[in-house]
Amino acid sequence: MTNDNTQTIQDQVQQALEKHHPLSIHGSGSHQFMLPDYTENLKIELSTHRGIIDYQPSELTLKARSGTPVNEIRKLLSEQNQRLATDFPVYAESATLGGAIAIGHTGSGRPYLGAIRDHILGASLINGAAELVSFGGQVMKNVAGYDVSRLITGSRGTLGPILDISLKVLPAPQQSVTVFFEMKENRAINLMNEMSGKSLPITASAFLKNKMYIRLEGTQAGISQAQQTLGGENLDDSKSFWLSIQQQTHDFFTTGHSLWRVIVPATTPRLELECKHRSLIDWCGGLRWIQSDEVSQSDFIHISNVGGYIESHRSEKPTNPADLMSPLQRQMHMKIKNAFDPDNLLNPKLSNFT
Repeated sequence: MTNDNTQTIQDQVQQALEKHHPLSIHGSGSHQFMLPDYTENLKIELSTHRGIIDYQPSELTLKARSGTPVNEIRKLLSEQNQRLATDFPVYAESATLGGAIAIGHTGSGRPYLGAIRDHILGASLINGAAELVSFGGQVMKNVAGYDVSRLITGSRGTLGPILDISLKVLPAPQQSVTVFFEMKENRAINLMNEMSGKSLPITASAFLKNKMYIRLEGTQAGISQAQQTLGGENLDDSKSFWLSIQQQTHDFFTTGHSLWRVIVPATTPRLELECKHRSLIDWCGGLRWIQSDEVSQSDFIHISNVGGYIESHRSEKPTNPADLMSPLQRQMHMKIKNAFDPDNLLNPKLSNFT
């Protein structure tokens, strides 16, 4: 299904601008639990603004409207034996490309394949002045001008409703295998970091329940040689395991306890928290999912002292990204916000930098 709602979206922003009424930007709702309550705002609906605009398998590029489901894009790419260039975490089957870009989270492949923003070639959106603005291009060699197209990654709708995105894609690997090893947490963190510096076809690593998981992707010969080097046991269904982490359907994420997202330097040893918790370690040690009903002020301080930060993810009041910024970062983001949306109409609760 394809549908271009550009004019309708632009008209809605124009009307809100004239009436000085705040706007909230909505897609499929798959990330709604991460955002403030916007019930008092006018709503822009992007889930029907969808469809593949251009796909060039030989050029490894794809352009799609923001409301296009990520799973629909994956299916199209798989028909050409290709895939998205990194792991896109989608927290519901209905998750859209625009929502994934706006939230800006990257899955388990980030340390090895790069973040989502690293693979954006271009984008267009409607800014707070109801203007249609476009950035970047549709080819990898297009590097003219400022790289504003990547700036929208993680902007959570505060710069404007995203209309379309151009992405790099990659050939699918010949083979994908996951091996696992039983060990303690600190040993796993050390090993994941050691292996990331070696010439091995690793594209993901994680630690859960005293097991370290390593995903190997590439040619059959390369995978076989890596397995001989690493050892370990083969996981029966590698694809399902990593999807359960990206889509948060693994039983770790479905217990009903509050979930916290912790970003720390990858080599940080086990977090010694006051709260009773379970953890899943991703990103070669850089991302820690913490399952706990309560995180104390001492825990926040401990995470800050090791050079990281913590934000609520599920079952808690959403964390305002501005609360995680330094004074300098707030100042920079305020200037960017003012350039795109001087009247602070777009998702204004996420633009409180004071």
